[in-house]
Amino acid sequence: MIEVLLGEVGRRINDRWLTRALGPGLLWCAVAAFAVLPGRSAVFDVHGAALAAADALDHLKDRVSLAVVVGSLVVAAAAAAAVCAQAAGRVARHVWLGSWPGPAGRVAVAVTARRRAAAVRRIAAQHRVVPAVYLPARPTWIGDRIRLADDRVAAQYGLRLGLIWPRLWLLLDADGRTDVMQARDRLDRAVTSAGWAVLHLALTPWWWPAVLLGATLGAVSWWRARSAAGLFADIVEATVDLRHRNLVAELGFPVEEGRPVPPSTAAAVNDLLHKGASGHGHEARTGAESAPTS
Repeated sequence: MIEVLLGEVGRRINDRWLTRALGPGLLWCAVAAFAVLPGRSAVFDVHGAALAAADALDHLKDRVSLAVVVGSLVVAAAAAAAVCAQAAGRVARHVWLGSWPGPAGRVAVAVTARRRAAAVRRIAAQHRVVPAVYLPARPTWIGDRIRLADDRVAAQYGLRLGLIWPRLWLLLDADGRTDVMQARDRLDRAVTSAGWAVLHLALTPWWWPAVLLGATLGAVSWWRARSAAGLFADIVEATVDLRHRNLVAELGFPVEEGRPVPPSTAAAVNDLLHKGASGHGHEARTGAESAPTS
């Protein structure tokens, strides 16, 4: 469900990749150039780096063709770095969402079990009762918060978020879509920042302060991703809260004013959108069609 929800919104975000990537890419190229600069007398030899840059500019000043070639190569390097940062960011997103394949899956099971046990102890100390579905089921908080959007909608309305979301999106007005896309955009920015953190860490063998820069950027990216994931899930749930009745009515099922959607109707909606694959469509649809409309 996570991949369906994130992918559905992501396809509708305008492609501003070039304008976003070029600035961080050029910055990374500058850091990389400083890291591998020959003849640097100290770790933070900014003066020496400035003199080297000035010499390079003087060398290109009267060589227009060479300057164009060098500028093109720098832009190409920045673009290539941006592609690498995006790839590293996708890996970071899978880690944050708790999608740990292969041998890491066993680690994910162990971490999830520890998070779940800690949550049970905390809830017991507060003398509260929480449905089991709301307990941690993924190794990360971000993964659980996105997952809970589906489980909370199912618990409240009986509807499956992965099924209703593409159709619900079509019913949203421009303001509603903008709110969702901006929240998703914040999450994408945090993911990309994590990719840049990895690229800065890769410069550590040539310049040890790069580890501090990469670690700081990674921590900020994680914090931003945590906040953005919570906001995104909240807005998705709020959208369902406000619009699910409209969707049910648009699909041709009866909706009583001031009353929640009956479980039989929710089951029929799920079966309809799943194209009958649930195996419960006939009974559910019969109950929905026989429900009073006034």
